[in-house]
Amino acid sequence: MSSESRNRRRELRRQVGKRVLEHPYMKRMRINLREAGDAATEVYRLERQSPEEHLYFDVYTMRKWTLGNLSVVGTFLDWGRADHLITSGAVDPDRIKDHTILATPEPIIIGVNVCGPGNDQVLDGAHRYVTCALAAAAMGLQGQPVPMPAYFLEPEQWKKFLIPNFIAKALRFDENYVNDSHKWTARKD
Repeated sequence: MSSESRNRRRELRRQVGKRVLEHPYMKRMRINLREAGDAATEVYRLERQSPEEHLYFDVYTMRKWTLGNLSVVGTFLDWGRADHLITSGAVDPDRIKDHTILATPEPIIIGVNVCGPGNDQVLDGAHRYVTCALAAAAMGLQGQPVPMPAYFLEPEQWKKFLIPNFIAKALRFDENYVNDSHKWTARKD
C-alpha cells in the first residue's frame, strides 16, 4: 500500500470517524463500488418532517437482492400517487424524457407499510411509475386500472436496506443529494 493511499484513508477516517467507516453498510458500499462503479451509490431518500427523520435506502443493494430473491407480481397504477409524484417534484420531467422512456422497462420496487400501516412507498422506480401513467393517459386510459409489474418488500425485507442516519449525516447525503434523479452522489471537490 502506498503512503499516499494510507494518508488518504487516515484523512477520511479523521473526517467521518471509525464508527462510520467500519459499519456494515460502508463495507457493502465498497464491494458495490468495485462491482458497479457510481451506480452503486444510488440512495433513495424518503423525506419526513425534519432531516433527522428522513429514511435513506441503499437502492443498488436492494435492487440486486430483490432481483435474486423475489418474484414479480402485478399491481395496478394508483393515479393519485402518480399525480402526487409529478406535482410534488419527486420526479424530474427531463429525466423521464432523456432517460426513462429510452430505457428497457423494469418492475418497480414497493416497500409495504414504509409510511405507516397501509401506506406503501415506491422505493425504486418513481420515474418508471410516472412514465407508465403518462403513457396510459396518452392512450386514453386515465383513471382506469392499468396493470404494472412490481416487487413488494415486506418491512422485514426493506428494513435491511435502510442506511443509518448517522452514516447519512457523516456522508452529507442531504448536502450532496441530487434532487432531480433521487440519487446521492459523491462530491467531486
